[in-house]
Amino acid sequence: MRVTVLVACCVISAAAGCSSRSAASAPPSASAVARLQAMSAVHDGAFPGIGASRAYWDASHTPNAANDDGSAYGNDPSLPSYLAPSGAVYSSVGDQGTGRIQFYDLNMPTVDGVEALRRVRRELPADATAAWDLPLDQCYRRAFNSSTLQAAGHYMADVQFEYIQEDGSRRSGPDSFNHAWIWLDTAGSPPNPESDCSMWTS
Repeated sequence: MRVTVLVACCVISAAAGCSSRSAASAPPSASAVARLQAMSAVHDGAFPGIGASRAYWDASHTPNAANDDGSAYGNDPSLPSYLAPSGAVYSSVGDQGTGRIQFYDLNMPTVDGVEALRRVRRELPADATAAWDLPLDQCYRRAFNSSTLQAAGHYMADVQFEYIQEDGSRRSGPDSFNHAWIWLDTAGSPPNPESDCSMWTS
């Protein structure tokens, strides 16, 4: 039986070119390609938003004219003044001296959950995938795994979506959002149901 199978395989291989390939000629797996892309991105920090190198962030974002301390970028006059007094799209941008963006606030026009998620995804490496979701009374959290962020320092990205009201409070059970906190967390960190929306770390 084994001889028959072997002969059949040889005949098929000769006719259709299906002979086994050497490891050197086999195409790389999708995971291997992802790792190579992640390492390449980490090398120059050239990926958007959270986890990017400070140099790349500064080169790809316009400082807000009202702030010159490296903590506010962008200008959207349509944002409500109570949310972004100087129109800054990004505020409280910080790298904690690491040379890599660790956290920031993203101010948005009021959008529904689908659009808020779409907007936040532009702040993440292309290989980011959802790790977990955590609905809370006054906000909604989602974490993202990313080979790029893990290669950058064993990170994952956490995002807190919320609707900030004019008096500065968060709307309860929001179904639309105008603000997101984005920060780096340790890769593999689980959700904490006991956390409070006023805390931006888990």
